[in-house]
Amino acid sequence: MLSSITWGQYLSSIALLLLFYYGFVAFRYFKWEILGVIGIKKIDGSSVAIPSMAEFKSSMEGESHESYLPKPATDIDISPLVQSFTDEITAYIREAERNISKDELLYSIKLVAMKYPALKNADCNDEMRQFIIWEANNKYPNIMQSNDALHLWQ
Repeated sequence: MLSSITWGQYLSSIALLLLFYYGFVAFRYFKWEILGVIGIKKIDGSSVAIPSMAEFKSSMEGESHESYLPKPATDIDISPLVQSFTDEITAYIREAERNISKDELLYSIKLVAMKYPALKNADCNDEMRQFIIWEANNKYPNIMQSNDALHLWQ
């Protein structure tokens, strides 16, 4: 009767059945411990507090429209912003077409400048304008004059 299966088949089927059995027992009785090992934590129903409508309204009364408006600028370091702006200008000028018109170039540079409104009143405005003029004239000789870059942020 048992001559139709080998010892290897018998041992592998017993091992597989034991694996399923212990997996079922472990998951049935130690589910949260196993899930905790992989990072899933059990949340108790008593620890989650859902606020009532009155509590929600009272928390909203303390807020005003001004708390969502932009805060006035303080003395912050804008050098990463300036670096990003100069990198973008350099990349645009280097990748622009060879026969671009002056108006197209100024308009495109103005669009890039509009992405950086914090630089509008920066202390380094003159240096940035000189940089833009130098970069543009480096690729397109005499395309920009010093007064062309005055109205970039307007």
